Amino acid sequence: MTDPTPAHLTVDDLPIRVPLIHGETTGSFLARTATANGLPLPALLDELGDGYELPADGLSPGREEVDLPAEALARLVLLVDRDADQLARALPGLTPDRIAETEAGRITPWPQEPGAAPLPACPLCMEPGAWLVAHGHRWRPCGCGRRWMAGDDGGYLVDTGPLPELGRALKRHRALAHRLGPTGDALLADAHQVALWWWVSGQVGAKVWREREDTLRLTRHRRRAAPVVVYPEAVTLAEAMWAWEEKRRRPGASAEEWVEGLGRQLAPTGVISRRERAPLTYWLEQHRTEPASKPVGRTTADRRWNRLPDLHQRPTESGLLRAPSCLMWVYGLPLTETSAVCPQCDGRAPSCRWVPYSGCTGAPRK
Repeated sequence: MTDPTPAHLTVDDLPIRVPLIHGETTGSFLARTATANGLPLPALLDELGDGYELPADGLSPGREEVDLPAEALARLVLLVDRDADQLARALPGLTPDRIAETEAGRITPWPQEPGAAPLPACPLCMEPGAWLVAHGHRWRPCGCGRRWMAGDDGGYLVDTGPLPELGRALKRHRALAHRLGPTGDALLADAHQVALWWWVSGQVGAKVWREREDTLRLTRHRRRAAPVVVYPEAVTLAEAMWAWEEKRRRPGASAEEWVEGLGRQLAPTGVISRRERAPLTYWLEQHRTEPASKPVGRTTADRRWNRLPDLHQRPTESGLLRAPSCLMWVYGLPLTETSAVCPQCDGRAPSCRWVPYSGCTGAPRK
């Protein structure tokens, strides 16, 4: 039986243009293109140049990425009949900066650290089998509100349909981000970190979180379910954090009163215990009371952002759960574990209690 693949591919051999998905990995786009046109992926890669040595079991977009140099991108543009600018706007791996730094085509495994692996795209509003670049984020809800996408453990999806409160939480998260800009999303990131601390410690919402895990049929994968099931309480906490942001520069602002009010909102007993206060204490160390000052910034969103502590890094792209938290513990590692000691502060700075932070704000070692 002869191989139906032509010796050299042309645009006529790829008549089906797959839809562009914002944030998709290059390997995922190439795999979808080859599959849609009935071609083996190696044939498409061969047409893009040398250096694309596939793993023995074939390329898996959730496991490997395809890096293209400028010559390969020019060839791909012709084959898929799309402008280079179109591809660059959709695929982070094909931006001009990324192309410029890629000297030769290659297939590389995604790094293993949290937030590096890609996320499986929602099959309900994107194409099944597509993968999204994580941009340092391990999970996020899909915009359709019916799936959570996670890059941990090789990538997985959570069907949130059985729990309407997750959809309502997504709506409130959107409203917070719309009203406050990236500041609202950053506070949600902080609140999510606190809620995950409580989940690990069996605190605050443990009973309702277990019930949600059972409803989602993730009783055997409770660790995977945790980022999803704590989401409604994280949104409530983020809203309360914004209330504190508005108060903490006013005369008489009391962190103790704020925590007490938070207990009435979140804790089953109406009181947040001393043990449960630990992650809030770390957050309040950074979001502490301060003298009133005039905020700086061109826009209201800029002024809000500029009043956040230095450890908040402004996200490079818009969307939900894109802003990183100022709380640096890593979900999945013991809360007392350090992987290394920061050479700048000996682990004393708030940024480096759990893991060394590249932008450490602490004092140098004496």
